Amino acid sequence: MSEPYEHIQPAGFQPPVAGDKARPHRPWPRWQPWHIVIVLALAVLAMSLWFVVSARVVTLEFSPAIEDVTLSGGFAIALGERRLLRPGQYTVRAQAAGYAPLSQSITVAGDGDGVFRFALEKLPGRLQVVTQPAGAAVEIDGKPAGPMPADGFSLAPGKHDIVLRAARHQVHTQAIEIEGMDRLQTLEVALLPAWAEVKLASRPAGAAVRVDGVEVGVTPLTAEIGAGNHRVEMHLAGYQKWLGALDVVANQPQSVPDVELSPLRGTLRVISDPVGASVTAAGTFVGRAPVNVLLQPGRETEVVATLPGHQPMTRTLTLNSAAEATWQPKLEPIVGEVRVTATPDDAELLVDGKSLGQANQSVSLIALPQQITVRKPGYVDFQTTVTPRPGMALEVNARLLSQAQAAAARSPVRITTAAGQRMVRLPAGRLRMGAPRREQGRRGNELERNVELTRAFYMSVAEVSNAEFRAFRSNHSSGIIKRTTLDNDSYPVVQVSWSDAVAYCNWLSQRDGLPQAYRGDVLLTPVNTGYRLPSEAEWEYAARFAGGRNLKYPWGDLALGGDAMPPVGMAGNFADASARKLLGEGLENYDDGYEAVAPVASFKANALGIFDLGGNVSEWVNDRYSAALLPTSAVESDPLGLTSGSVWVVRGSSWRHSHITELRLSWRDSSAAPRDDLGFRIVRYVE
Repeated sequence: MSEPYEHIQPAGFQPPVAGDKARPHRPWPRWQPWHIVIVLALAVLAMSLWFVVSARVVTLEFSPAIEDVTLSGGFAIALGERRLLRPGQYTVRAQAAGYAPLSQSITVAGDGDGVFRFALEKLPGRLQVVTQPAGAAVEIDGKPAGPMPADGFSLAPGKHDIVLRAARHQVHTQAIEIEGMDRLQTLEVALLPAWAEVKLASRPAGAAVRVDGVEVGVTPLTAEIGAGNHRVEMHLAGYQKWLGALDVVANQPQSVPDVELSPLRGTLRVISDPVGASVTAAGTFVGRAPVNVLLQPGRETEVVATLPGHQPMTRTLTLNSAAEATWQPKLEPIVGEVRVTATPDDAELLVDGKSLGQANQSVSLIALPQQITVRKPGYVDFQTTVTPRPGMALEVNARLLSQAQAAAARSPVRITTAAGQRMVRLPAGRLRMGAPRREQGRRGNELERNVELTRAFYMSVAEVSNAEFRAFRSNHSSGIIKRTTLDNDSYPVVQVSWSDAVAYCNWLSQRDGLPQAYRGDVLLTPVNTGYRLPSEAEWEYAARFAGGRNLKYPWGDLALGGDAMPPVGMAGNFADASARKLLGEGLENYDDGYEAVAPVASFKANALGIFDLGGNVSEWVNDRYSAALLPTSAVESDPLGLTSGSVWVVRGSSWRHSHITELRLSWRDSSAAPRDDLGFRIVRYVE
């Protein structure tokens, strides 16, 4: 446009005035082509300014660096490595040789510039595996790879574990780094053999050879045998089978020394009577008969059969190769005599579980350990083991215990009551109460009687003391006699009635958690395990017979000459020389040191550990008194005396006694009332 623009002046605006006539309309000027060009140029300029103002600078970085990049999704202006892009979604596409094509979306934000980084992934590589021998199985990263493709296995770039396997060859393991980028790599491996050549020979030759049960040929031979330990056998007719072990190292040939095969041995069948004899051949144990004994052919061999408790037998013989023979040795037993006696007499005898009848007999038994059993219903079996010896008789004495006796024997030997009294266990047993008619000092009420005590019992080792009784009855006093006190705590309690003693027993049973033995003045039956007074039979058993003794006086055994009178030493607290001023009489030449009572357990205990069953104070017992005893040959079991009456039996001498009649342990006295020389002790059944 060479012509100058026409300058147009603006016209002033005058609003119309009412009454004025309208002015005529002036038409718009006509558009010229150059007008359109100007308008378009202005529009392009405006849009360019708008794009520049609203666009953002974006940097695209690639690894590896590439040149072929396309961007779609909107208008972009390239500024070197940068792009000028308006905010929005775009797709970036790039590619490079050896890499997988990239196509990735990006978002350009409306605020600030942006940097976008892209990493192209390498294409997989290809691996060609060549093995010797050919055709090995391939594992890649722990998985079978299968047949190899013509262009190799396609593997992702990076480290891979390759395992190659082929029959009779060692496994090959190798790690390989795959470059990727569609490049071909080759792995060539010569697999090592997993076997070795082994030479085997025998004398004589021709033996069949088996390795781990598989036949591989006939000697001499060279065999390819796998690495490891193997069991080798050689077989040849007329010869013993040879067994050996072979250790093969892969790819290391070896020669085994020639094997000397032995001719077949002879077989001796040994059948002994009795069976089970131990058999040795040439001094070597080969088994128990019946047994087959293999003997070296043509060689004299000693074979011996032995059985405990029997005479051994020997045979010497020679067998040819593969020959067979039988030997039947009959072994003679070695016996000894065993004499078995038993109580009760009718108990049964068993030897190793076999009944031989009643126990009181002699039996001949083989000189081996034999289990002897003696039994009877209602009793605990007696068992022992003996080994008979020729020419030497053995004796077995079996005393059977009832179930109660056996249970008692398992109980404690000593116990202590809740009040502190010590008690000792006495076993069940038999005794002959009373005294013979001709015994000096005997009285008419000491009739002899056979008694059996069937239950074990505990007896207090000392008489009940004042202190122990006052724990039950605190106001009790045992009194004085001519200014001599009987009331010290350690003295035995006196001036107590039979009923007082029974009441004390029930009180003590309650303290110990035991059943009370009495209801009023009556002993409950069957007798329980509560505390009570001893029966007359129990008292005499403890004083005279328990423990295998036979006493007349408290101080000595008749069998040992202990029937001397008067007593010597400190035998007990009797009426001695010092008691004469109280009693007017006493033993001559005997002084026990006490005018009246002495502390309990001051003198020596008897063989059972019990004190003062003679001397100190006499003792209440459970039985009611009767002088009219009738002679009988029957054995009384656990007698308890009369069931009624007001007079009770008193046993044992006291500090008042010095005559032969009272000092004897068989002396029987009676009383209905307390006395200053009469106390008591306690008993109870074990169970």
